[in-house]
Amino acid sequence: WPKLCAYPPVPPGCRESREAMAFLSRLALLCLTLGCCHTASAKVQRSTLRLGRGARQTAEWQYVGKFGYAVGQGTYEARLREAVPGSLPPGTALELEIYMDEEWPQVETVTEVCRKKELAKRSREMSIGQVAGDWGQVAKGSISQNVRPHVWYFAISDCGGKLLNGTYGLDLEMEFKQDGGSHFSVELQWAPSANLLTLVGCSFFLLSFCRRSRDFFIRTGSLHPVIWTLGCVVVFQYVAQCLHTGHLAIYRADGRGSRAMEVLSEIFFVLCQVTQTSLLVTIALGYTLLKAQLGDLQFVLPICGLVALVHVVLVVLDKAQCEASHRFTDHDGSTGWIFFGLRLALYAWFHWAANRTASQGGLRLQAFIGKFRIAASMYFLAYPGTFLVMQLFAPYLREPVMETGLMAAQVASNVWLASLFLDRGAYFQASSLSASPLPGRGSPVFFKQD
Repeated sequence: WPKLCAYPPVPPGCRESREAMAFLSRLALLCLTLGCCHTASAKVQRSTLRLGRGARQTAEWQYVGKFGYAVGQGTYEARLREAVPGSLPPGTALELEIYMDEEWPQVETVTEVCRKKELAKRSREMSIGQVAGDWGQVAKGSISQNVRPHVWYFAISDCGGKLLNGTYGLDLEMEFKQDGGSHFSVELQWAPSANLLTLVGCSFFLLSFCRRSRDFFIRTGSLHPVIWTLGCVVVFQYVAQCLHTGHLAIYRADGRGSRAMEVLSEIFFVLCQVTQTSLLVTIALGYTLLKAQLGDLQFVLPICGLVALVHVVLVVLDKAQCEASHRFTDHDGSTGWIFFGLRLALYAWFHWAANRTASQGGLRLQAFIGKFRIAASMYFLAYPGTFLVMQLFAPYLREPVMETGLMAAQVASNVWLASLFLDRGAYFQASSLSASPLPGRGSPVFFKQD
């Protein structure tokens, strides 16, 4: 990839991006290498909880985690220790209760927490260490199922009354394995292979986009701002994919992954989406079709920046939340509905802008806007549509449904816009992309001139 721009003629824009391309190529190679390393380990989950009966608070039961087991015999391990050493008698024992997904909705409706155990499929005793601050003995068990995958929920209970004199902080560490040693919950078993396949596809597309952009520069003598903007979209998506691959590789190795890489991956991906929607809205407002410069359309930039900031804040707040029993994707709960509303609002803005621009031109402009609106609408409505469809599936199927839908829409939109901007089609001929500083190239003939 660093040699992409090596043979003459080398346009200035391509020469300036050589170091960036070299960095991306090394990052992709590292991620691909890590992603192909198979190490059998388990999901490791560590949390701190408070249980007991105090003067102000009583907490006898607490949900602590879930794991989706595929068909076969999976295993789990759990251990406890005091968060503040010396606050409990050595060997204090509690109950680890395990529930199947079919009973879990009923479990959540039981108000007397100590009666929840009646719905548990099994339970095991757990204890803190015999020495203050040490981990207790590991509680081990297996879960077998032969018909279909199930999500199993885990809770810690003190209904035996061992914690009588107050509430106590406890550290809990849990480890889950599928049959065969995989640590990916059933809703994420597809992730490593699908992610690697997507990264390879994005690598080829990035290479193709750079080559076509270089050819465009040679033909016209410049790269239009819409092409640079699309290039930012492609790079954002590629960096997000590389970071997510690295996170999965680390997750496979230690069962925890890299929180920083996971958060940065989500941030880059939402920036990719917001930048693309902003580009579509700007074109719908007439940029390159009715106006060669932004001019009075510059008001779009701060609005799009604010939308991007809202998306980033939502991602950070979502990642800061603790695991909840009802969350299977990053789009569950209020975060998903806020994204849903934002995408519909952006689509309404785009639809209004496209109608307004079409009304200012003739038949040719209206015909182009009609086709442009249909293709762009599929991208704008991809999130709301996939989000609603996701609700129809079992919880452990929602993650692959949502991620597949969003990634397919993003890739398809990238390919469509690259073809629209870089091919000598009707859009090129009648927009400001055909304007060139080279002698004899002429000026664009805008669509409003029939």
